[in-house]
Amino acid sequence: MRKSGMGWFLGVGLVAILLAAGNLIYTCTRNDGEKYAQQYIDESEYVTLHIPKEAKDVSYGPESIMTGVLMNSTERIRTDSLAFYDKYYKKYFCVFVIEPESRETVRQSMIVVKDICYRKTIKARINKYELNSPRYGSKENPVPVLDYDYDLQEFRDVYDDKEYEYAFSRPAYYKRAVELYLTYMMSKEEFKERFEKE
Repeated sequence: MRKSGMGWFLGVGLVAILLAAGNLIYTCTRNDGEKYAQQYIDESEYVTLHIPKEAKDVSYGPESIMTGVLMNSTERIRTDSLAFYDKYYKKYFCVFVIEPESRETVRQSMIVVKDICYRKTIKARINKYELNSPRYGSKENPVPVLDYDYDLQEFRDVYDDKEYEYAFSRPAYYKRAVELYLTYMMSKEEFKERFEKE
């Protein structure tokens, strides 16, 4: 009896150590997005983007990123994207819907896709560096869009009161999306170059 109790404690201890090590790896490899989110927002401006007429010219990509390890699962964020080419800017843009991964049937990205695909233009808030840099705008590295003039009132009935507070393009959503984008999606090299210069 005593040996099995000791084995149980050793097993629990080993699992705790492995979880701590896994989370340490995720912590060490990510950027400090929260620290620089407001700077990124302050260095952004609104521009009018033109949505292609043909639906085939707008591509949707559902993805997720693992952000940590839990006892019997992993923590993830969804990073669904809607990419298109704006012939006026001669650049590719990508609207990212970044939110906690959940098993609910309606995700914000589904609503955003419907909203954008029925419009000719959107007024998007874009970081000035990313808009003007030759590093951004290719098909492989489009200019990220984390906020645009999404019509919350039109879609309010799909959100409950709690979700509505975190609805796409609400200030709280936008700030959190910027934090997650900087933390998990921007490369460490670019993050250091842009925000941690000495």
